[in-house]
Amino acid sequence: MSLIDSWMAACPEGEFRGVSDQFGKTVTLKRIFDLHASLAPSEFLLNLVWTHSKIVAAIAFALCLRAREKKDGGVDISAMRFGARAASGLKGIGPSLPRFSSLSRQPNVVLSVVGALVHDVGAYKVSKDGFSFDDSYIFHGPYGYLELHKAGFGEEIALFAKNHTGSGISRQEVIRENLLLPPQDYLPTTVEQKVVAYSDCFHTKSVPPAFVAFDEAEKRIARFGKGPLDRFKEMEAAFGRVDLEGISEECRMPILGRQLPSCGQ
Repeated sequence: MSLIDSWMAACPEGEFRGVSDQFGKTVTLKRIFDLHASLAPSEFLLNLVWTHSKIVAAIAFALCLRAREKKDGGVDISAMRFGARAASGLKGIGPSLPRFSSLSRQPNVVLSVVGALVHDVGAYKVSKDGFSFDDSYIFHGPYGYLELHKAGFGEEIALFAKNHTGSGISRQEVIRENLLLPPQDYLPTTVEQKVVAYSDCFHTKSVPPAFVAFDEAEKRIARFGKGPLDRFKEMEAAFGRVDLEGISEECRMPILGRQLPSCGQ
């Protein structure tokens, strides 16, 4: 199993067991992909957004494993032994899975993976030509929230779309920055939403797509002010930093902001 597909250990037989839609039906990988495909205006954009979603899921999966020190609730860690080994390409992840004291509870791995796979379904609604995104991109979170509800996924899953942008956006920030969003909070509130929002900071759907080094991600968040930067730092304290070298090489995508060694090193 590759790094990018390590999250698949969380959905044996294509089912995300323990994660249900609003009707109590188990969520499946096929259903998530079919929603992406139904919304995508082009095969190009489907490939771009779906690949990004899988990469964010791989990072979130690895960070969830890192945050857990034992089997607990909802998922059999032993069933993920191959995924855990694949995920070891991310810094600090291996046989020892330290518990981070700043977390109120340990993340539900399966729910986090589902959230990562659906967080960007609203991106298809902000494409101007099927190949790029337009100036309404800030709406992709709320659009995704609505589409997930329309598809019957329910509030718990839909909130991954609404609350993932950057480190989240507060109502006060919407008003202060004169953002066109309805004035309300778009903040990740659960540990699963936080790990997805944090993981999303390290990969971009640019053309061509690329990973984002930790320092570069922090710099990008800092542009939006103290509140977003403080939230990002809280996520760092909870989940730790990641080294994207392995997954970058596998995906053959560059790491933006990475400091390369000089000729003399």
